[in-house]
Amino acid sequence: MKLPPIAAIRAFEAAARHQSFTRAAEELGMTQAAVSYQIKLLEERIGVPLFVREPRQVTLTAAGRKLSPKVTEALDLLGSAFVEVVEKPDLHLIISVLPTVASTWLVPRLSSFQAANPEIRIKVHTSNDLVDFAREDIDIMIRGSDNVLPEHEVFALFPMEYAPVCTADFRERHSIVNPADLLKIRRFGAQSWWASWLAGAGVQTGDDNRMDLVVGVQTIDVALTLQGQGVAMVMPIFFADEMKSGRLIRPFQYVGRDDRSYSLVYPKSRHRSRKIRLFRDWVIAEAEATRSAFAAIPNQ
Repeated sequence: MKLPPIAAIRAFEAAARHQSFTRAAEELGMTQAAVSYQIKLLEERIGVPLFVREPRQVTLTAAGRKLSPKVTEALDLLGSAFVEVVEKPDLHLIISVLPTVASTWLVPRLSSFQAANPEIRIKVHTSNDLVDFAREDIDIMIRGSDNVLPEHEVFALFPMEYAPVCTADFRERHSIVNPADLLKIRRFGAQSWWASWLAGAGVQTGDDNRMDLVVGVQTIDVALTLQGQGVAMVMPIFFADEMKSGRLIRPFQYVGRDDRSYSLVYPKSRHRSRKIRLFRDWVIAEAEATRSAFAAIPNQ
């Protein structure tokens, strides 16, 4: 089959992504009528409808849903080919990272990547929100593996393993001997992690499942804990230095786990990008080294 006109393909891709002819027209600098016309031409060319047209919205047909991700990937790949031809030697790599991962782990290690790849300039964007690669100027993100889509390449870096941490002095002052004692003191961190950890440790919480302070950033929770204000539920691997020095301790050895991981994510359509491949290989190796080093810490 002869390839349909590129204008029709671009109109379909944008309309499918936005689920709207109007928004597709705004993105492409066309009128809504022009977008509708291009999609009609495409449908006539391939002989199947791609959208169900309703009075105030359009939705993809089964054929449209099947075609959409492949067309997006193809256009991304085409765009990457032109970018690689015109890219200057001085490349920019924009990474969206969870705040805790950025401050405790990634940023302190970036100097080694930049030393090995001086032509690549890195910009780190910290956020908990999921990245829309089609709309945002982001190359790579590090997020939980439950926040990815079928069109993403995903590489697990750290399994989600969490446990309460505090200072040794705080444990002594509050006589924390059994896991149930944690219900009597200030607790910081994700409520879902606390609920899961306490249940796994055999603690019956009843209705006492409240949190004293929910910030959503593990580094802040640990800062409060180091001040002796309570106990934080965190991923200890991100605080290996504090654990190794004894500034933080785990009062109990039980570790909560689930089937998610903190993962490196980028669109499959960008797998040929040299800067992404270089960073991917480096960050996977760094994560493996970090896991090995953490496992060697006594009583962590």
